[in-house]
Amino acid sequence: MDNSKKEVILSGIRPTGRLHYGNYFGALRHFINLQEQGQVCYYFIADYHALTTISEREDFYRQTLEMLRTYVACGLDPNKSVIYRQSDLPCTAELTLLLGMITNIGFLERGTTYKDKMNKLVEDNDLEGNPLSYGLLGYPVLMAADILIVRADKVPVGDDQRQHVEMAIDIAQRFNYRFGETLKVPAAVSREALRLPGLDGAAKMGKTEHNTLDLLDDPQSVLKKIKGVQTTTDPLPLDTDSNDPDVIIPRMPTSLGVLYRLLSLLAPEDVYLDFLSKYRRGEKFYGTLKTTLAKYVSEFNAPIIERYNEPGNNDEFIISFLRENAKKVTPVALETVETCRQAMGIGHSIYRA
Repeated sequence: MDNSKKEVILSGIRPTGRLHYGNYFGALRHFINLQEQGQVCYYFIADYHALTTISEREDFYRQTLEMLRTYVACGLDPNKSVIYRQSDLPCTAELTLLLGMITNIGFLERGTTYKDKMNKLVEDNDLEGNPLSYGLLGYPVLMAADILIVRADKVPVGDDQRQHVEMAIDIAQRFNYRFGETLKVPAAVSREALRLPGLDGAAKMGKTEHNTLDLLDDPQSVLKKIKGVQTTTDPLPLDTDSNDPDVIIPRMPTSLGVLYRLLSLLAPEDVYLDFLSKYRRGEKFYGTLKTTLAKYVSEFNAPIIERYNEPGNNDEFIISFLRENAKKVTPVALETVETCRQAMGIGHSIYRA
């Protein structure tokens, strides 16, 4: 099938450390499913975005290589998907500049991420030491450039990023209104993202919270982390007869809910239902639940760890496919930027002529 007739899908993830179960079930599993549907999939490592809240130097390059090795180990195929680093497309920064020229400050200040951080500073009476950067304020413009530069049709995102995609749509429409139909206007698509609670009972599993279960954790680490999850002595009564995890788990204490969510994802259905029955009967079973879950987590991790450590899945391989995939995405990206330059009246770059 001609690629010109396929939908273009774009998504990305920040290189902020080892991938965990929240990353896998929230995004990576969905990336792999889209890849197998035969669409044109662009997946980028958002290292520019990672700089928006940086306070000191981090080795994002090393984190990128390790993360991509995990991507490949989980099943993302660099021969089926175009996987590239955001910073390997310098023309993204140029498009960000061009789009920024038509984007109002007031529009950016309505961004939820920026507003939340600003409100926190107000609450803490810390406006004098305001650490908010232009990069954070302009995050939606950079994200718009990421989307528009590859002419994405659809951008699957979780709820936390949906507003940014809507802002990208608004920016594209504003550009086209002023300068003629130049940019493809994408569609936001709700990703069937599963937000896993953290092992500490927090609402979200995240690296900065240090409450993750990682895809490369060995059996000893898995068992230690799961045994460390705080569980209540008495289960809360369930006011439903449903066995659906989406119905059941919100009714449980959060830290216990993550154990049941993971069990529902990784264990056979009869194992999940058996432990659910124990919960309903108020039995004392938490120790068995934790050791059983640890077994299934380790079984899930084992092939990922094996593929991660295969001789062929090394830094040289990752650097090579990054180089080749950057070559694949660069022509369409440069064409988009040159078209925008022409539309705005700057003309083509003499350096690219």
